[in-house]
Order: sequence, then C-alpha cells, then structure tokens
Amino acid sequence: MLYQITRFIVSIYFTLYHRLSVSGKEKIPQNIPVIVASNHASYLDPPLVGYTFCPRVLKFVAWEKLFKVPVLGTYLRKMGAVPVSPEDKNSSAALLRMVMGFIHENYSVYICPEGHRTENGELQPLEGGVSILSLKTGAPVVPAWAGGTYRAMSPHMKFPRPRKLYVVYGDPIFPSDIPAELTEKEKRKYILDKIEMFYRKMDAEDRKKYPR
Repeated sequence: MLYQITRFIVSIYFTLYHRLSVSGKEKIPQNIPVIVASNHASYLDPPLVGYTFCPRVLKFVAWEKLFKVPVLGTYLRKMGAVPVSPEDKNSSAALLRMVMGFIHENYSVYICPEGHRTENGELQPLEGGVSILSLKTGAPVVPAWAGGTYRAMSPHMKFPRPRKLYVVYGDPIFPSDIPAELTEKEKRKYILDKIEMFYRKMDAEDRKKYPR
C-alpha cells in the first residue's frame, strides 16, 4: 500500500511539476533481472528512473544514516533501498557482492556507472563495476538517460526547480552477445564503451535542445 501511495504522489510531482516524459521503455527485457545504468547529475536521478521503471521494482543502495530517520527509513525500505555502512560504501567488493545478491534473487538493480553526481554537468569517467556485475551474473545492462535533472536540481541547489525532465532507455547490452574471443578486460571495456556511447549521444542531443 505504501508503495502504491508513494507512486501516486511521485506521479503527480513528476508529471505536473517537471512535465515528465519517457521513451524507450519497450526496450527493457521482461521477466529477467536487468541492470539499469543511469547517468548521475542529481539526487533526482534514482527516484526518477525508479518511477519510470514501474511497475517493476528497482533495488538500490543508500547511506545507512538515512534509515535512522523516523518514517524516512521505512519509506526507503519499501521503495527497494538497502542501507550500506560507510565501510561497505568504501568497499567496492562488498557493494558488488550485495548487488549480485539482488540479481540472484531475481531483482533488477539501479547503478550509476559515474560513481557520484557531476559537479558541473559534464559526463564523468565510467567505473567498471557495472560491467563486472553484468559479466558475473549474465544480467543485461540497460543504459538510461535521466535528462534535465542537473538543470532541475544540481548538487549546488537545495530545492528542485520546475524544469522539464525526461528518461530515455537505450538498447540492452547482453553479455552473451559480446564476442567470445575477447579477454575479460576487453569484455568489460566493451560494455562500458556501449554505455558511454549512449550517454554521449543523449548528452549531445540535450545540449542542442537546451543550450547552456
């Protein structure tokens, strides 16, 4: 019930305040867990992509301190968030094991390959965890572009502005489609290159439509 109520409230917020639009959702593979790899420009990114992924639930990790806040902690758990300690947060191996567990339990997961929010609106180098996760579990990576979130709520803003938001899902990247003759390192790079190509394409389109 909490999930449905939250979804209704979030729907009103994103639809009326941010004029949300979604495209490419039909590309998301059904009936199997996927890794949604989104760009990261704002705190709005996880709830935005998570909402557009409905009715399926995305698992993601969040700082454990947030779960100690009354009501907020319960809300985050209901939304699919899992608390991580500072020790786990600083341990890529621990996070990798945790997220692999989600996928083995048939959950789809949300990951930001850039690692943290951009400070200036520019794309950041991608970290390799998403490709390792995909290769180890066999789950396809679905690139996602959260557009407009930096304009709506950059790291320098305290409150979101009423800017247009949109989410575009790209073609899924299946580990089984990667040429078998490639080394493990080359396979990881293959996945990251595909994600980066999608990000740069979307970033160029965004800049053309919304000059900075």
